Order: sequence, then C-alpha cells, then structure tokens
Amino acid sequence: MHPTIADVLARPEVRAGAPAVRAGRAALGTPVRWVHVSEVADPAGTLPPGVLVLSVGVPVADPTTVPARYVDALRAAGAVGLVVEIGQQLPSLPAGLVQAARAAGFPLVELRRTVRFAEIVAGVLGQVVARRDDDPGPPGAEAAFRSLALHRVPPGRVVGELARRIDAPVVCEDLAHRVLLTAGGPDLRDWAARSRLAGPAGPEGWATAPVGRPEARWGRLTVPSRPTPGTADRVRALLDAAADAVSLLDPSPEGLLRSARDALVADLAAAVPSDAGRLAVRARAAGLDTAGPLSVVALRPAGDDPEQAVDAALAVVAPGATVVSPAPGELVVLVPGDGGPLLAALPATVAAATAGPGPFAAVADLLRRARDDAAAHAATGGRGPVRVPALRGLVHRLGDDPALLGFAADVLGPVTALPAAARADARDTLRALVEAGGVVADVARRLGVGRPAAYARLRRLSGLLGLDLTDPEVRTALHLALLVDARAAR
Repeated sequence: MHPTIADVLARPEVRAGAPAVRAGRAALGTPVRWVHVSEVADPAGTLPPGVLVLSVGVPVADPTTVPARYVDALRAAGAVGLVVEIGQQLPSLPAGLVQAARAAGFPLVELRRTVRFAEIVAGVLGQVVARRDDDPGPPGAEAAFRSLALHRVPPGRVVGELARRIDAPVVCEDLAHRVLLTAGGPDLRDWAARSRLAGPAGPEGWATAPVGRPEARWGRLTVPSRPTPGTADRVRALLDAAADAVSLLDPSPEGLLRSARDALVADLAAAVPSDAGRLAVRARAAGLDTAGPLSVVALRPAGDDPEQAVDAALAVVAPGATVVSPAPGELVVLVPGDGGPLLAALPATVAAATAGPGPFAAVADLLRRARDDAAAHAATGGRGPVRVPALRGLVHRLGDDPALLGFAADVLGPVTALPAAARADARDTLRALVEAGGVVADVARRLGVGRPAAYARLRRLSGLLGLDLTDPEVRTALHLALLVDARAAR
C-alpha cells in the first residue's frame, strides 16, 4: 500500500523538522502517491494526483496570494496535503492559510526546524517505488518512472527500464521516424517505413505513446512487437508511464539524435568488415543515407579559440552532410559524394583531412584514415583544410610499429650518431631536400645559404648515408624516416 500522510510525518527525516499538524488532522490517513517541491501559487498542470506538496512558503509569503484560493488550487491540482518549512522565507504560517486549510479539511503541516527536502522526497518515494513490482498498473508504473524523472536520469535509462519491465524491445524515435534511443535489441530493418504504419491497429500490432509536452510533441516511444496474450494492458500502462517520464525529463530531440549518430560513428571507428551490414541498418534508422558514395572529413580545432573554430567550420558544412563528434575536440562530417569541396571551404582555424568517396561498407576504413590524418596534421602544428600527405597519415596510423621504427633507424642511423649541432644541421638539410622535391636551388633558399653551400652539404650527407640523394625513391625513404623520427621526438 502507499504510505499515508501520517506515515510520511513519522519518517525520521520529517521528524527532524519538528512537524506540527495545523489543519486537516482527520485526513492524515490519505495515501501519498508522490512527493513534490512546489513554490507556485497556481500549480495547475504541474502536479501528479495524490501528491504531498513541500514548500518553504514562497506562495503564502506573497502578499498577493489569497490563502483560500491557494488551498483550492492545490486540491484541484491533485495535492493531498501541504508541508511548509518555517524559516527565513516564512517566519510563521499566516492565520488566513491555517483557517482556509481547516475549512477545507486539507492537511497542513509546519516544519519548525530546517530539513533537507531532497531527503524527504527520496525517502518517501523509496516507499512508493518499493511496491511497483506488486502493482504493475498505472499508479505503480507512474511512481516508478516518475522516480527516474525526479532523479534526472538520462532518457536512455528510462527506455532501458521499460524494456526490462516488459521484457521486449523499445525504441524512442522523433517525428521523422529517426531512431534516437533503443533498448532490448529491436529489429531496425526498414525502420522508417515500418514505423509509419505502426500502432495497435497496424500490421505488426505495435504499442506507441507520444513524448514531449502536449503543446510540443517531438517523438514517441514504441514497443515494436505484438504483446503476448494477456499482457497488453500492462504493457500499455508501463509504456504510458515511461513516456510521461521521458516528457518530464524534456530532452532535446536534436541532442538525442546527435548522440545516436556519435555512438554510431564511434562503433564504425572500431568496426571490422563483417559489421558493415549491421551498422548500415543502424545508420539508416538514424536517418543517414547509405545508398550513395560517402566521404569522411575529419576536423580538429587548431586556433586559440576552439569553440569559435568549430562554429566557423560548421558554417560551411552543407545541409546534406552529417556532423558528429566521436571524441572530445574532434568533429567528423559524413559527406555525400566527394569531400574535397568541403575540405577546400573550411577555415584555417581547423586541421582537417578527408578520405573517400566510397560505399558505406568502406566508411569504417575511410573514417580511420581521415581521423588519423587529421590528428597527424594537428599534432605537427598544421592548420588549414589541406589533404594530409599519405606518408604522414601512414606514420600516424602505424604508430610505434617495430618494423617502421627499425626502418627509420637504419636510414638515419649515421645522422643520429653525429654530435648534437651537426645532427641538427643534417636533419634540417634532409628535411629541406625532401620538402623541395630535390631542387637544390629551393634547398638553398630553405636553408638560407648559397647554392654551392647547399651542394656541399648534400654531398657530405650522401657520403655519410651511402645513398644517392638525387634518387626520388631515396628521397621518399628519407621523408618517411624523418617523419618517424619527428614523431618519436614529440
């Protein structure tokens, strides 16, 4: 059974406030289905039925509040009693309030010492929720799910609790039938098309309940399976209670969609080829087009103001693209077709790289390549929307691969054995050589020396390394070794 008002007053966290019943003693046996803190003079539409209201007296301290009207408003809103804490906000209960409550037979209790309302709410609701498994109908379901809303749990927790209680899959979707949250492993194949036909009278007998404020519905909870015989009423009661809880939490549907897509991209980043089909189903359910070729553009803020850099980058993203944030400080854009135009349009306040286009089955690989290349570009202080050289991206992906480290050590071994000053000059010369594409005049300009001096340096290095520095393949090997050496030095 639900606790009564008398039971609530007997709880230790309430007794600590030295409660005194000032009116409505005969009604102290009234059941309490909920406890709520309210400081509004007209609580219509804000209270569930059977609620005991807690207050520090803001409404009755207001000189414009008419006590009799306030008591009537509480009763009309579903309140079964009022508990007021006496303190700084309200030194004592107004005589008019006490008289109005007595005339209406409405329980009015004053707390003469300061207490923590949160402890009262938690303790009483613990009693209310404890009976939920014995009372699966609307009152018990309402208490269980309102408790979750009271504690501001994530909406996904509510969806998961509903799936657990009814032992069936549950989906939360927006008005465009894009899947925002799931629990219980629902079948998401052709979700949008199937969901448009959903409902108890539909071909699959789904149960649904709207979510969002009555004047601003943004989606619905769906049980995408036909209830087993004899369970339809229980499923309906629990579904309605869960939908009310999600509505009370008032999440942003756009935020839920971003989170769903973020999770999808995170799973894509860790996927293997055999996962492609399953992830494609999830992607379509989240409203992504998987039919045509896709490119991946990865961005990392590189300016002094990361948020401003992100805003500037998002301003040039086309409406058809999908933006996600798989990790802090990183954005990924899935672009239909070629990602080159977006890359070229990005501001210089981001380090960016692109991979693709390719089919959705290749997106996991494209995603890894683009993210690794953008990270490599940012790690070397790079800025701007440029395609990261393949070698730099390769070095970043291979990381501390022993074969790669051994290759770099073999190529640059004679240089690393030089004294510090000579070693730095040799690295600068080799770096200028590979960046200049072997053009000695450009090498001289980059080093700030004359052409004869540049030739002399290159001859000495050629002899030291035992390599022909005019050979393009040798210069490629040197470039790779220098990138590995630079990464190891960071």
